[in-house]
Amino acid sequence: MNPAPRYDRIVSLVLLALLGLAVVFLIDINPNILRARFGGDFPSITVSWLLIASLVVIASAGADIFIRAHPQMQTRSLPTIHLGIVQVELAPSFWILPSFAIIASFAFFRLFSASLETLAFVLVLIAAGGFLFGTLVAQHYSLDRRANVRQGARLALQAMALLLAFGVFSAIYYARMRTLYSATLIGASATLLAYAMLSLTSGRHLFVLSLLVGLTLAEATWALNYWAASFLTGGALLLALFYIITGLLQGHLEGTLTRRVIWEYGALGSLMLLAVMYTTLR
Repeated sequence: MNPAPRYDRIVSLVLLALLGLAVVFLIDINPNILRARFGGDFPSITVSWLLIASLVVIASAGADIFIRAHPQMQTRSLPTIHLGIVQVELAPSFWILPSFAIIASFAFFRLFSASLETLAFVLVLIAAGGFLFGTLVAQHYSLDRRANVRQGARLALQAMALLLAFGVFSAIYYARMRTLYSATLIGASATLLAYAMLSLTSGRHLFVLSLLVGLTLAEATWALNYWAASFLTGGALLLALFYIITGLLQGHLEGTLTRRVIWEYGALGSLMLLAVMYTTLR
């Protein structure tokens, strides 16, 4: 039997996250918002991001509880934390996309708060709510016994992961921080998102492969910082690179990586690169 998701609990978590985001956005528009400054060229951190971090913890905890209640998780070997006589099993790979649903939505659409004003706030809530609900439901169905349902859910998760990656990459590139910081943030984000995508397949050394994706994106960020491109163009280029690398790795893990697939990804990547360069240089 394939259990249905607990929509009542999922909707409750989504509403809680949206309420928190509404509070964050109201605080963020205050020009006198509290900032933590660490000196030098280290980016300042506002209280808004501390609140976002708390929402990420809540979303991760909810995602962990929801997914571990799935019958298919009972047969999986999960990371375990030993607290004396208490053992706590965790499913960290299922935390990533719900967390980025909040982070990417807020980071990307707040860039347009000056031009869109209230509409930017509405878009944050719509995007965050939609992505959070979608990832939680799709993660549930990604464990379904029916192959067609499972495959559809995993494709949906991959599509959402790519959209979230674009939002995060664009927001970080927009800040034009020193390469040490921007490359680190993009590399860390790419590593986590790649791990979430590769975890949908069966394979070994998934985190090592994900780390290689992150290092590649970090090096690409270093090169892009010397290019006067818009933040959307920079985000699109990083997304294209991320898509190609993760796609090839997934094909390798699933045993479907052939010469034809490699050529297809190479051609697609070249077309995306040419399209971005054309829109930038015209």
